[in-house]
Amino acid sequence: MSKVRAFRINKWTKVVIGAWCLLALGENAVAQLSDLRHSRVPLPGLSDTSRVGISVEIGPTQNFINPAFIIAALQPRLERMGYSVVRASTHSPDGLWLQVDCQSLPEKKSFSPRDISRSSLRKAPGFGPPCQIAYSYHREVIPWKNVDRFIYSESVSTMKEVVQIAGTLKPRECVKQFFRLYDFPVLLAAEWGHVNRLLHVLNHPDTQVSRQRLIIKLLGETQADKGYPVLLAKLRDGPVAREAAEALGFFGLRAQSHLLPILQDGSDLQLQTAAAKGLGMIAAATGNSQHTLLYMKMVADSTLDIRVRTELVWALGKAPDMQALPMLLRLEQHIWTDHSHDPHLQEFREAVDWTIREVKQGGHGDDY
Repeated sequence: MSKVRAFRINKWTKVVIGAWCLLALGENAVAQLSDLRHSRVPLPGLSDTSRVGISVEIGPTQNFINPAFIIAALQPRLERMGYSVVRASTHSPDGLWLQVDCQSLPEKKSFSPRDISRSSLRKAPGFGPPCQIAYSYHREVIPWKNVDRFIYSESVSTMKEVVQIAGTLKPRECVKQFFRLYDFPVLLAAEWGHVNRLLHVLNHPDTQVSRQRLIIKLLGETQADKGYPVLLAKLRDGPVAREAAEALGFFGLRAQSHLLPILQDGSDLQLQTAAAKGLGMIAAATGNSQHTLLYMKMVADSTLDIRVRTELVWALGKAPDMQALPMLLRLEQHIWTDHSHDPHLQEFREAVDWTIREVKQGGHGDDY
């Protein structure tokens, strides 16, 4: 039998092959390596709408609630956001309709915080949000695109707040309080691309800090271009600076130069942690690992707060680079000899374990 000669590829051949692969991947590869995914864009025409119709579905056993009551609860809040509510016609002139489903209202005469403590809202539908909101545009039901991570979680949080504040509630009062506290107007404005309405509310002097924080999160989630300079300015606004730092993580590499100084400053621990988280989001979306050495140095610094180090470890795993592996392995040996039950340490362990796996599987070095 003849011997089979080993086939070897020299370094320059590897470079040529690598370049050819990048060209073959085209625009998608360039986008992935350079910046975040494209901004979320609302449906054509939707960003110009101002009139909203409302339709309400009530469960067959809920005779204590009627559609007019629901509309009366929704209308003033939408109008304060600058929307006109259409009630008389069978369709909205702008083609936009809210669809409010109250099929799952609790059938009990009343309930109290004690009921909530026995089973969580997520596990007990009877104590969950009394109504769900969807929307249609030109008679087509549209799935949530921009606020899909918020629309239900915010409603669950609101229901918890309702019960804790009001105590024992009758279902009708539950619905009224729910729509008073549930910030569906800003969620809808973000979903529909009405950034100017969000900015108007954000900058209004009477807007509560909790609402400002939600709007800032939504400006990041929707990657609205008009929101970017606003978020940069909010980095200097103490009560909402942390949310602004995290939200900037959605804007890709252009936000790095603003978050890195905050990360290295360290004068505000919570803001520093938020900046680290934002940088981790950028790493995950872009695969850019140019700051690996900086993150490694800070992670290895035991005097740095463990929460900041944890976020930087996650960031190292989101843009894997093999040169981080030796440091991570040393760190792994050290943290598992510490038998503390500190929850921050536990999260640090989880971050290190996950990042080691990611680096081993996808890390890159000088030789591909």
